[in-house]
Amino acid sequence: MNHADQAARDLVHIRSMILQLEHLLHDDDTGEASPVTSPDYWRSRITVLLATNLPPALETKARVLLARLDTLSAASHSRTQQHPH
Repeated sequence: MNHADQAARDLVHIRSMILQLEHLLHDDDTGEASPVTSPDYWRSRITVLLATNLPPALETKARVLLARLDTLSAASHSRTQQHPH
């Protein structure tokens, strides 16, 4: 499997995990905190992929995922401000 194929698979996995995080936030389910429930974890995974000189189509997908993580982080922060524990 070449680098682009592996990167594409990684991005599919990351996209799936971001979708799960979005659902958790939507359902107001903070769940159990772990590294994989942190948007920063997924942001760092994407940053590593971007540093590997991705093909343009994959780079675009990675940047879209970063934007979704930014939205997710902002929504999570806003929700925390509205409902402090």
